[in-house]
Amino acid sequence: MAAVKGKALRRGSSGHDRPNISSETPLRMLVFGSSCRDQISLTHSVLGPDVFTADEVNISATKKSAGVVQERNITLVNTPNLQDNVLPDSVLHKELRKAVCFSSPGPHAVVIVLDPFHLTSDTMNTLKPVVHHFGDRVLKHTLIVLYHERGLTSIEDEVKKNKSFRELAEKCGQNYLFFNEEINQTEGSQTHALFAKVDEMVSEHGMFSNLEFKDAEKRIQTEERFLRKSKEKEIRETCKVLENEHSGDALLSELMKYEGKVQLECREKAELAVADKLGFTVRLVDYAVAVGKGAFVGALLGFAIGHEGMAVGAAIGAALGGVLGGAASAAWSYIYNSFTYAQKGTA
Repeated sequence: MAAVKGKALRRGSSGHDRPNISSETPLRMLVFGSSCRDQISLTHSVLGPDVFTADEVNISATKKSAGVVQERNITLVNTPNLQDNVLPDSVLHKELRKAVCFSSPGPHAVVIVLDPFHLTSDTMNTLKPVVHHFGDRVLKHTLIVLYHERGLTSIEDEVKKNKSFRELAEKCGQNYLFFNEEINQTEGSQTHALFAKVDEMVSEHGMFSNLEFKDAEKRIQTEERFLRKSKEKEIRETCKVLENEHSGDALLSELMKYEGKVQLECREKAELAVADKLGFTVRLVDYAVAVGKGAFVGALLGFAIGHEGMAVGAAIGAALGGVLGGAASAAWSYIYNSFTYAQKGTA
């Protein structure tokens, strides 16, 4: 569950809004990495050492951590490390659904943490699952963080000569940052630079969102309202207790703190609940846009006879929609994915 410090996080904007970024704007970052150690170390550097315990050396499940850093509400959503874990497709799909819900209505940046001393031809593989799940457009919102603990500045010149890194940086629009832990421990300047770079990216491209995030956010808000309603009696009773114990400004302060606590609790429970429910239907929405209405209608026609029928209906609809709309390659891709997800029974 989320490790939370400080006040409740305010919600960010959705879609492709380009907000005026200020030092008070909350930031949500979705974190991937070339190793669990690098992910955990960066999270410790930004949020503090109590986020991950000493026993946690592996990230095999999505984890949301939040805190107030340099007077900003910061949320880091660490995804399972795919270099250190071999996860079944069904488990990975579930964890990425959680990542979507935990960073909804969308991350301000997708952070790829790399070790600058170990950049190999496999470095590009770190990016593949991100693009596979979120699409090519996520690259505009991807920031490469080259995390290292040693106070070496010469490493930057060596990294820039590395062919694998140059290819990766090119795909991510040259959005990269060297994060020197040794310097950060005394000055906090590296964390500040990280926030500034994310702010710069958001000012240019807005936060990342797609149909999956938008659908998740709608579901989360609905679940939040349901949870809030179920707590109405408890909320009324707690407010009465506070009114009996406090007055004036002190009462207002206590009521605001309690309201923030209720909001945060309902939000976190809603995110978990929706993450468990999301699945094939969300993937279907994304594919419908990519392929066209033909595939979407075909899938709906097949829905009445289950996942297998859904895949068949999608295949027929995709073929017709693809041909009529000039999207044959997308249609065949949709057909393949429809059968794949139907066979695995992801839901």
